[in-house]
Amino acid sequence: MLAHMEMAVVDQYMQRALEAAQRGFEMGNLPVGSVVVKGSEIVGVGRNRHNETQDPTTHAELEAIRDAAMKHADQQLSLLEGAVCYTTMMPCAMCAGALIRFGFSKVVVGETTSYQASGSDELMRRQGVEIEIHEHPELIALVERYHAVNESPASRPGRPTLKY
Repeated sequence: MLAHMEMAVVDQYMQRALEAAQRGFEMGNLPVGSVVVKGSEIVGVGRNRHNETQDPTTHAELEAIRDAAMKHADQQLSLLEGAVCYTTMMPCAMCAGALIRFGFSKVVVGETTSYQASGSDELMRRQGVEIEIHEHPELIALVERYHAVNESPASRPGRPTLKY
């Protein structure tokens, strides 16, 4: 019974991250969404905004951290300590560094098929961040839709397909 209840909670937060990823997709970005949770409260939500802003640091995890910090400016560092990040894709090295730096205790990942973590998962584990992976077919399908539209050789003539 407890495992079923825990999965329902994971699904609830991952659904919010999926909604953020979907919004990012609609805006022409790689569909990545993240939610920062402290206790049982969602304190920050973010999505990849790179293509919108032309700012390569606007990854979903960093945007969720920024959102939490802005909403809770009086307690931003203590708020993030021990928080959990629910994210639709394995964090890159930059985002993993931020999650470590701000003391996140756990990262829950919604899909790992489309992005090779390049060691960011091991870096987080070595620094004491628990990683939990839940492969969500909806997330995988959303990323595949993005790639079908944005990463086809026809859409990038003369340039290699993007690798993350």
